[in-house]
Amino acid sequence: MNILWLDLNSSYSHSSLALPSIHAQCDETHTWNVVRTNINVNVAAIVRDILSFKPDLICATAWLFTHEHLLAVLSRVKVLLPDCVIALGGPEFLGPNESYLRTHRFVDMVFRGEGEEHFPQWLDRFDHRERWKEIPGVCYLDEDCYQDGGMARVARFDLLVPPENSEFFCRDRAFVQFETARGCFNTCAFCVSGGDKPVRTISLDEVRRRLEVYEAMGIREIRLLDRTFNGQSSRALQMLDLFESFAGRLGFHLELHPALLSDAVRSRLTELPKGLLHLEAGIQSLRQHVLDGSHRLGSLEASLDGLKFLCSLRNMETHADLIAGLPGYSLEMMVEDVHTLASFGAGEIQLELLKVLPGTYMRNHAAEMGLYYSPFPPYEILKSDSMSPEDLLRSRQLSRLLDMYYNASAWQTVFSELILQESDFLSGFQGFLANRELLDQPLSLERRGLLLHEFVKSDYPHRLDSVCLAWIREGLPLGKEPAQGLKALPVLPETCDVVYGERTAEMRFYYFADRIFGFDRSVKRQKPVYEAVRIDTEI
Repeated sequence: MNILWLDLNSSYSHSSLALPSIHAQCDETHTWNVVRTNINVNVAAIVRDILSFKPDLICATAWLFTHEHLLAVLSRVKVLLPDCVIALGGPEFLGPNESYLRTHRFVDMVFRGEGEEHFPQWLDRFDHRERWKEIPGVCYLDEDCYQDGGMARVARFDLLVPPENSEFFCRDRAFVQFETARGCFNTCAFCVSGGDKPVRTISLDEVRRRLEVYEAMGIREIRLLDRTFNGQSSRALQMLDLFESFAGRLGFHLELHPALLSDAVRSRLTELPKGLLHLEAGIQSLRQHVLDGSHRLGSLEASLDGLKFLCSLRNMETHADLIAGLPGYSLEMMVEDVHTLASFGAGEIQLELLKVLPGTYMRNHAAEMGLYYSPFPPYEILKSDSMSPEDLLRSRQLSRLLDMYYNASAWQTVFSELILQESDFLSGFQGFLANRELLDQPLSLERRGLLLHEFVKSDYPHRLDSVCLAWIREGLPLGKEPAQGLKALPVLPETCDVVYGERTAEMRFYYFADRIFGFDRSVKRQKPVYEAVRIDTEI
């Protein structure tokens, strides 16, 4: 049989693990091909590429942000290849699937759950449709009678053949996703892994072996898929020791639960070399009643203490996330939580709107929880018991504002200063950009700086120097208004406190307010390579 996998992603940098994970478990009975593409590629071009393989079976994973494009492609393929079987899997199918199959008749089968063990079994029965119902996870229409295979689960996760053993494992991406555990100890009502127990892991020896394989492939960033990383402190400590043995060669991106940080894990985190870890701290809300309503384990007090600790670490960056639209979570609460995260010094603040996902507790109990959501992917919340549609629009705008300024290293310091020291700055600046319809537009770093400068000059002139200093430090054009106060400094003062850099004869010096900057003469435009605080009262 000729199998084609459509690997449709949201961007070029992403690559699904589904294909290599499943292919690695299969024998060589069938011919496999892949079309790798993303949602920015024209539908007709993807259809053309698929048709060139003349497949008997097309498989694909449906994701929140690829689903619409996927259906546009496959519906056209089915018209041109009516005898080709189309099979889909992924988190989109963790809930009821009968309505989906009756609506999208060109889809022959959808698979619910973990496919590595049971998908190969389905392939063995491919030519015997009446036997598809024997396979866990397989959902399909048999002469208009719906057949539901329940939930498929891998019994021995640690015995699976690793995806990198497959010829379809992507070796040319900037990072690789590494699933070291499956399942989650937590019970979050908004998450597809909520209540997925027991947690299954692979051994430390196997983790080391596979990291060595990734390193040999030239991969430098590992994004750990382990929602339970610090659920068990002893394993977390062993993993951190293992990661440190790869310091300077691999970097690791992982998620921690801030409420479950043991003293031993905290101590170990402080000892790790800078740049080894990039942390995501799952927090979602800084309100106990919201966390309780979302069935999230761990007290708010412990979460805040753990988050504050993680954000204080100078040897790694910690990102924190909030979810707008959770039951009981108002816009006012969320804005206050943004202020709190900024005061902690979070490396990034990621604000997302709730997705009411298939198979989750919130999806199954949406009506009683007061949740109204889009019937189409990505199933975003439209109204909650505590947020109106207008509130959610403002939440979306605030999310964009945070991405543009707080999550941009050039503006984070001054933006955080403005948030924390001017109580009405955040809402005022958000309104300023929204009225100009700029929050949904891609804006360059320079354009963002000019807009911030314009707003602060008008509404907070006493904070303007901070914006100008951020502009200068980022190496943005010195001929633009934010840098007009920068003056040449012919002679350096006798004494000053150096912030960074060393004076050299090749530098040209300028001053702004109480700051002195040194620039490399050989480069026309660049960031300053020297900064000092002027001690002398006059220049």
